[in-house]
Amino acid sequence: MKSSTPVRDLTAAARAGLSGNWGKSIGVLAVYLILLTGVSLIHFAGPLLQLIFSAPLVVGMTMYFLATVRNQSNPFSLLFAGFDRFGTSLCTYLLIVLICLAWTFPFIALAIPIFIFLKSSSMLTLILLGAVLILSATLLMLILQMRYGLALYAVADDPSIRARQAVRRSVELMRGNYWRLGLLWLRFIGWQLLCLLTLCIGFIWLAPYFMAATTAFYDDLSKRTGFTVPHVA
Repeated sequence: MKSSTPVRDLTAAARAGLSGNWGKSIGVLAVYLILLTGVSLIHFAGPLLQLIFSAPLVVGMTMYFLATVRNQSNPFSLLFAGFDRFGTSLCTYLLIVLICLAWTFPFIALAIPIFIFLKSSSMLTLILLGAVLILSATLLMLILQMRYGLALYAVADDPSIRARQAVRRSVELMRGNYWRLGLLWLRFIGWQLLCLLTLCIGFIWLAPYFMAATTAFYDDLSKRTGFTVPHVA
Protein backbone atom coordinates (compact mmCIF):
# COMPACT_ATOMS: atom_id res chain seq x y z
CA MET A 1 0.00 0.00 0.00
CA LYS A 2 1.39 3.37 -1.02
CA SER A 3 2.07 5.67 1.92
CA SER A 4 1.62 9.44 1.84
CA THR A 5 3.36 10.17 5.15
CA PRO A 6 5.79 13.08 4.60
CA VAL A 7 9.46 12.21 4.92
CA ARG A 8 9.88 14.95 7.53
CA ASP A 9 7.38 13.09 9.73
CA LEU A 10 9.47 9.93 9.48
CA THR A 11 12.66 11.72 10.50
CA ALA A 12 10.75 13.46 13.30
CA ALA A 13 9.54 10.06 14.54
CA ALA A 14 13.14 8.81 14.44
CA ARG A 15 14.37 11.76 16.51
CA ALA A 16 11.51 11.36 18.97
CA GLY A 17 12.35 7.70 19.47
CA LEU A 18 16.03 8.44 19.89
CA SER A 19 15.37 11.15 22.45
CA GLY A 20 16.88 9.83 25.65
CA ASN A 21 18.24 6.81 23.78
CA TRP A 22 21.12 8.28 21.78
CA GLY A 23 23.86 6.80 23.94
CA LYS A 24 22.33 3.34 24.05
CA SER A 25 21.62 3.38 20.29
CA ILE A 26 25.20 4.36 19.53
CA GLY A 27 26.35 1.54 21.80
CA VAL A 28 24.13 -1.02 20.04
CA LEU A 29 25.54 -0.09 16.65
CA ALA A 30 29.11 -0.02 18.01
CA VAL A 31 28.82 -3.51 19.53
CA TYR A 32 27.20 -4.80 16.32
CA LEU A 33 30.11 -3.52 14.22
CA ILE A 34 32.74 -4.72 16.69
CA LEU A 35 31.25 -8.23 16.79
CA LEU A 36 31.02 -8.55 13.00
CA THR A 37 34.52 -7.14 12.54
CA GLY A 38 35.95 -9.43 15.21
CA VAL A 39 34.28 -12.52 13.75
CA SER A 40 35.54 -11.65 10.25
CA LEU A 41 39.14 -11.60 11.53
CA ILE A 42 39.04 -15.22 12.71
CA HIS A 43 41.55 -17.18 10.65
CA PHE A 44 40.06 -19.24 7.80
CA ALA A 45 36.52 -19.32 9.18
CA GLY A 46 36.06 -15.54 9.45
CA PRO A 47 34.03 -14.85 6.28
CA LEU A 48 31.78 -17.86 6.86
CA LEU A 49 31.15 -16.94 10.50
CA GLN A 50 30.41 -13.36 9.50
CA LEU A 51 27.86 -14.64 6.98
CA ILE A 52 26.23 -16.87 9.61
CA PHE A 53 26.08 -14.35 12.46
CA SER A 54 25.33 -11.15 10.55
CA ALA A 55 21.67 -12.06 9.90
CA PRO A 56 20.59 -12.67 13.55
CA LEU A 57 22.57 -9.62 14.66
CA VAL A 58 20.82 -7.46 12.05
CA VAL A 59 17.46 -8.84 13.20
CA GLY A 60 18.36 -8.13 16.83
CA MET A 61 19.49 -4.61 16.01
CA THR A 62 16.26 -4.09 14.05
CA MET A 63 14.22 -5.32 17.02
CA TYR A 64 15.99 -2.74 19.16
CA PHE A 65 15.27 0.13 16.76
CA LEU A 66 11.67 -0.99 16.27
CA ALA A 67 11.16 -0.82 20.03
CA THR A 68 12.93 2.55 20.12
CA VAL A 69 10.84 4.14 17.36
CA ARG A 70 7.63 2.71 18.86
CA ASN A 71 8.57 4.05 22.31
CA GLN A 72 8.53 0.56 23.79
CA SER A 73 10.95 -1.08 26.19
CA ASN A 74 14.28 -1.28 24.38
CA PRO A 75 16.93 -3.00 26.52
CA PHE A 76 20.43 -3.35 25.10
CA SER A 77 19.96 -7.12 25.14
CA LEU A 78 17.59 -6.86 22.16
CA LEU A 79 20.70 -6.77 19.99
CA PHE A 80 21.08 -10.50 20.67
CA ALA A 81 17.37 -11.37 20.52
CA GLY A 82 17.73 -12.22 16.84
CA PHE A 83 19.49 -15.44 17.83
CA ASP A 84 16.13 -16.67 19.12
CA ARG A 85 15.09 -16.55 15.43
CA PHE A 86 18.42 -17.77 14.11
CA GLY A 87 17.07 -20.19 11.50
CA THR A 88 14.54 -17.78 10.01
CA SER A 89 17.04 -14.90 10.07
CA LEU A 90 19.74 -16.88 8.28
CA CYS A 91 17.37 -18.43 5.73
CA THR A 92 15.86 -15.04 4.93
CA TYR A 93 19.30 -13.49 4.50
CA LEU A 94 20.53 -16.32 2.26
CA LEU A 95 17.32 -16.22 0.21
CA ILE A 96 17.80 -12.49 -0.40
CA VAL A 97 21.41 -13.11 -1.47
CA LEU A 98 20.34 -15.81 -3.92
CA ILE A 99 17.57 -13.64 -5.37
CA CYS A 100 19.95 -10.72 -5.83
CA LEU A 101 22.49 -12.99 -7.53
CA ALA A 102 19.75 -14.23 -9.86
CA TRP A 103 18.91 -10.64 -10.77
CA THR A 104 22.53 -9.58 -11.34
CA PHE A 105 23.77 -12.68 -13.18
CA PRO A 106 22.20 -11.74 -16.56
CA PHE A 107 23.71 -8.27 -16.20
CA ILE A 108 27.20 -9.70 -15.62
CA ALA A 109 26.75 -12.31 -18.35
CA LEU A 110 25.90 -9.51 -20.80
CA ALA A 111 28.66 -7.13 -19.69
CA ILE A 112 31.56 -9.58 -20.11
CA PRO A 113 30.95 -10.37 -23.83
CA ILE A 114 30.44 -6.68 -24.56
CA PHE A 115 33.82 -5.80 -23.08
CA ILE A 116 35.49 -8.69 -24.95
CA PHE A 117 33.89 -7.59 -28.21
CA LEU A 118 34.95 -3.96 -27.71
CA LYS A 119 38.38 -4.60 -26.23
CA SER A 120 40.04 -3.21 -29.36
CA SER A 121 38.00 -0.01 -29.23
CA SER A 122 39.37 3.33 -28.09
CA MET A 123 40.10 3.94 -24.44
CA LEU A 124 37.40 6.63 -24.31
CA THR A 125 34.78 4.15 -25.54
CA LEU A 126 35.78 1.61 -22.90
CA ILE A 127 35.74 4.26 -20.17
CA LEU A 128 32.29 5.47 -21.18
CA LEU A 129 31.01 1.90 -21.40
CA GLY A 130 32.48 1.11 -18.00
CA ALA A 131 30.87 4.20 -16.50
CA VAL A 132 27.47 3.24 -17.94
CA LEU A 133 27.78 -0.32 -16.64
CA ILE A 134 28.87 0.84 -13.17
CA LEU A 135 25.99 3.31 -13.00
CA SER A 136 23.53 0.66 -14.17
CA ALA A 137 24.86 -1.88 -11.67
CA THR A 138 24.66 0.68 -8.85
CA LEU A 139 21.06 1.52 -9.75
CA LEU A 140 20.15 -2.17 -9.92
CA MET A 141 21.68 -2.91 -6.52
CA LEU A 142 19.92 0.10 -5.01
CA ILE A 143 16.55 -1.10 -6.32
CA LEU A 144 17.20 -4.62 -5.05
CA GLN A 145 18.23 -3.27 -1.65
CA MET A 146 14.96 -1.34 -1.47
CA ARG A 147 12.86 -4.24 -2.77
CA TYR A 148 14.13 -6.85 -0.32
CA GLY A 149 15.58 -4.67 2.44
CA LEU A 150 12.51 -4.86 4.66
CA ALA A 151 12.50 -8.66 4.80
CA LEU A 152 14.64 -8.79 7.95
CA TYR A 153 12.44 -6.08 9.46
CA ALA A 154 9.52 -8.47 8.95
CA VAL A 155 11.48 -11.23 10.70
CA ALA A 156 12.25 -8.87 13.58
CA ASP A 157 8.61 -7.80 13.81
CA ASP A 158 6.89 -11.18 13.57
CA PRO A 159 8.32 -14.26 15.34
CA SER A 160 6.00 -16.58 13.39
CA ILE A 161 6.98 -15.47 9.88
CA ARG A 162 9.05 -17.68 7.56
CA ALA A 163 11.80 -16.71 5.16
CA ARG A 164 9.74 -16.76 1.95
CA GLN A 165 6.91 -14.93 3.67
CA ALA A 166 9.31 -12.25 4.90
CA VAL A 167 10.71 -11.70 1.41
CA ARG A 168 7.22 -11.48 -0.08
CA ARG A 169 6.23 -9.10 2.69
CA SER A 170 9.12 -6.80 1.82
CA VAL A 171 8.07 -6.75 -1.83
CA GLU A 172 4.47 -5.98 -0.86
CA LEU A 173 5.43 -3.17 1.51
CA MET A 174 7.71 -1.54 -1.06
CA ARG A 175 5.13 -1.57 -3.85
CA GLY A 176 4.58 2.10 -4.75
CA ASN A 177 7.04 3.31 -2.09
CA TYR A 178 10.44 3.17 -3.79
CA TRP A 179 10.48 6.89 -4.46
CA ARG A 180 9.58 7.71 -0.86
CA LEU A 181 12.38 5.56 0.51
CA GLY A 182 14.74 7.16 -1.99
CA LEU A 183 13.69 10.62 -0.79
CA LEU A 184 14.27 9.54 2.81
CA TRP A 185 17.78 8.33 2.03
CA LEU A 186 18.54 11.43 -0.05
CA ARG A 187 17.71 13.52 2.99
CA PHE A 188 20.83 12.12 4.68
CA ILE A 189 23.32 12.92 1.91
CA GLY A 190 23.97 16.41 3.24
CA TRP A 191 24.54 15.03 6.73
CA GLN A 192 26.92 12.43 5.32
CA LEU A 193 28.98 15.15 3.64
CA LEU A 194 29.14 17.08 6.90
CA CYS A 195 30.24 13.92 8.71
CA LEU A 196 33.12 13.53 6.25
CA LEU A 197 34.26 17.04 7.18
CA THR A 198 34.44 15.90 10.83
CA LEU A 199 36.83 13.09 9.87
CA CYS A 200 33.83 10.71 10.04
CA ILE A 201 33.27 11.35 13.74
CA GLY A 202 29.79 12.62 12.96
CA PHE A 203 28.79 9.18 11.73
CA ILE A 204 28.65 8.11 15.38
CA TRP A 205 25.39 10.09 15.65
CA LEU A 206 24.25 9.87 12.05
CA ALA A 207 24.26 6.05 11.91
CA PRO A 208 21.59 5.54 14.60
CA TYR A 209 19.58 8.45 13.16
CA PHE A 210 19.62 6.83 9.71
CA MET A 211 18.72 3.43 11.15
CA ALA A 212 15.88 4.89 13.21
CA ALA A 213 14.51 6.82 10.20
CA THR A 214 14.51 3.71 8.01
CA THR A 215 12.83 1.81 10.84
CA ALA A 216 10.19 4.57 11.06
CA PHE A 217 9.63 4.12 7.31
CA TYR A 218 8.99 0.39 7.83
CA ASP A 219 6.82 1.05 10.87
CA ASP A 220 4.67 3.49 8.89
CA LEU A 221 4.13 0.97 6.09
CA SER A 222 3.42 -1.92 8.47
CA LYS A 223 0.78 0.11 10.33
CA ARG A 224 -0.96 1.03 7.08
CA THR A 225 -1.15 -2.61 6.04
CA GLY A 226 -2.08 -3.93 9.46
CA PHE A 227 1.11 -5.98 9.68
CA THR A 228 2.43 -4.60 12.96
CA VAL A 229 2.94 -7.27 15.62
CA PRO A 230 3.10 -6.05 19.23
CA HIS A 231 6.77 -6.17 20.22
CA VAL A 232 7.70 -8.20 23.27
CA ALA A 233 11.02 -7.26 24.87
